[in-house]
Amino acid sequence: MEPGHVGQNVHLQAVALGLGTVVMGAFRDDQVKEILNLPQDEQPLYIMPVGRK
Repeated sequence: MEPGHVGQNVHLQAVALGLGTVVMGAFRDDQVKEILNLPQDEQPLYIMPVGRK
């Protein structure tokens, strides 16, 4: 539940700033972990690109 609440806050803040965002739930976990240099015990749950509409 917590990632959903965080995602909602990111989405609301993006709208308040006149930006757009979308939740991506399907991605290659291993590649995201490598790019973000995440520790082994952390897993990406959401990707939320934020940008101009």
